[in-house]
Amino acid sequence: MAKAGMRRPDPSDPHGTESNKKQHFAKNEEEPVQEIQGKAKSGNKKAGRI
Repeated sequence: MAKAGMRRPDPSDPHGTESNKKQHFAKNEEEPVQEIQGKAKSGNKKAGRI
C-alpha cells in the first residue's frame, strides 16, 4: 500500500522527461576511426609529427 500523501501516478500520463522535447541534431554519418595498434597504444610517449 502507498504511504499517505503519495498517490500512484497514472502510467499513461507523461512523467519525468517524457515530454515533447526532441534532440535536434543530424545523425553522424562518419565511420569510426580505427583503434591504435601495438606499442603505440600502451606507451606514454607523444606521437611524432608527420
